[in-house]
Amino acid sequence: MTDGDSPDSAPVVGDDGETPQAPAVPLGPFNLPVLKIIVEGQGLHGLRYGDYQRYRQYCARRMQRLRKGLNFVHWETGKGKSKFVQRVIEEDTVVDERYLQLVLHKAERSWAYAMQLRDPPGGVPGREVHHMARLLAKAVKHSAHLESLARSKADDRSVLESEAYASWMAGTLFVEQEKWDFALQKLSRCRTVYDEMQNHAPSGPDKDMYQKRVDELDPLIRYCRYNVSREGGGRDLEADSLVLMEIGRSAAGGDMLRGKVEKSLADTRLKQAASGHEIEWLGEKIKIENPSIHQHILAAEGLQYELDQMLTMEDKIAAYDKIFMALDNAKSCIRDDISKNLQKGAQGDESLTTTLQQVRNKVQAAVLNRTRERDLLLVEQLQVKLQAVSGAGDRKQQERKATKPEDLVKMFETLLNATEELAAIPGIKEHAAMAKLCAARTLMFKAWRVMYLGVSYLAIQRFAQAFALFARCEQLEKVARQRLHETDARDAVDDVWLDKLNTAARLAKAETRAAATTFAATASTSSASAASDYSSMKLLAATPLSTRLSNYDAAVFGDGKAPKLVDFPPPIEAVACKPVLFDLALNKAQYPDLTSRCEKKKAGLMSWFGRK
Repeated sequence: MTDGDSPDSAPVVGDDGETPQAPAVPLGPFNLPVLKIIVEGQGLHGLRYGDYQRYRQYCARRMQRLRKGLNFVHWETGKGKSKFVQRVIEEDTVVDERYLQLVLHKAERSWAYAMQLRDPPGGVPGREVHHMARLLAKAVKHSAHLESLARSKADDRSVLESEAYASWMAGTLFVEQEKWDFALQKLSRCRTVYDEMQNHAPSGPDKDMYQKRVDELDPLIRYCRYNVSREGGGRDLEADSLVLMEIGRSAAGGDMLRGKVEKSLADTRLKQAASGHEIEWLGEKIKIENPSIHQHILAAEGLQYELDQMLTMEDKIAAYDKIFMALDNAKSCIRDDISKNLQKGAQGDESLTTTLQQVRNKVQAAVLNRTRERDLLLVEQLQVKLQAVSGAGDRKQQERKATKPEDLVKMFETLLNATEELAAIPGIKEHAAMAKLCAARTLMFKAWRVMYLGVSYLAIQRFAQAFALFARCEQLEKVARQRLHETDARDAVDDVWLDKLNTAARLAKAETRAAATTFAATASTSSASAASDYSSMKLLAATPLSTRLSNYDAAVFGDGKAPKLVDFPPPIEAVACKPVLFDLALNKAQYPDLTSRCEKKKAGLMSWFGRK
């Protein structure tokens, strides 16, 4: 264990190749690039992925290697067992730059351990909060010690970096303790130092490194100013929530700032909910008695504000998921309140049940509207992919990986179903503006569905059907635009999608005409050449295959008959006669008697035994 900062420090691992050696004789002021050492160490050892434990263990191993290299260990070996002797780094001790690095890594190890305890494994903080405060205080002590050593042993640049580092560490402790005045002073001093160093640094990695540090400090300083201004009281809660959401959108402030902002935002929304604010649904004011329901609705509205500031598709989809979670929590609270009120029977408040049902209708409408927005984002992404695929030249790869028009047809069917669900919510049909809006959106999504059905027919060269579908799409678009202009409940997104639909339908009709004309011209040319080839193919097909074994094209001639292999019946040919011999004298021939010439065999007793 080293210095007692962490009870489970890792063993010594000499992965940097350092070997124990005697302290070097100093030649002048040391150069200690504090920020560069910190940034490189954190980027290579876990903090890129938020793994504070890995970074803490790296700092412990680095300290062990530095102590062995400097021969500055805490253990004294002698007779018998070794004993622990605390060795303090003082100004006279610092004869090598590595002593300053040792103090720096002690501060970093304590800070990393504190950040590791900030998020306990169970999710509910306990004694870890007090341990984290002690570790941050220890990190502040080590950083202040580093600053004092640098003022006497290091050059001017190292002194400034050590001062900025000590100020940042002290500001982090004050933020955790919620001492906003002191935190603002320390963090402002740290930003000033880094800003001046960034202005005087040459263009390159160092300048970018200082600028990135300044960008990380700005949201934290703004959060401290916000809390200092809140201490006077009397502020607007809605304005506070907007300021907190704007600060929280910045990811450069670090995990501590993000956690603090989320906590402050939750407290602000809870105060807003407890103040008894009203919500509006179909032109009526509805007061929410349960603060939890109002808190979840406010959380969804705040996430919607953050969503408007996001740029990438991944961030927007993640924000929509959070919105759906907040609205689902609100629906759960509403359902529980309705069940509790109904369980009371005759003692229950019917007006409360009616109010809660209206709030549930508003939440359900919000879910469907957010679903529509998210699906339209996915449709835009599919449209971009479809256009990219249509310009691809590789047909096989296009068929394997392409986005097909049928995918967009399914998406618009989903949007159409969601619009019908919105129209079915109680109170929507009775509200003239919302009823017309749902009808206009239904027609618009039907027109988009017809549009991509026409694209599917165009892809298989069914030009008449595709042209008819595109014409139908234009008709639906005109009716949808007329309905949409009759209501005041529409938003800008509806007008944008109608304009896109009008442009896409006109371009598709023109493309269909051009494709049909090109196909007809190609077909006429091919039919003329086919007619000229027909007579020659027919003549060739009349020739038997046995006489043209080197050419088999006419055997598959499309006249519905079997190919002619040979002439049948074969033509009559003259054949030379051959002589025919008849054996008529055989029956009349008389052969001579030759029995006298045959030898007679002897018969006796011994000849009987010679038989075989």
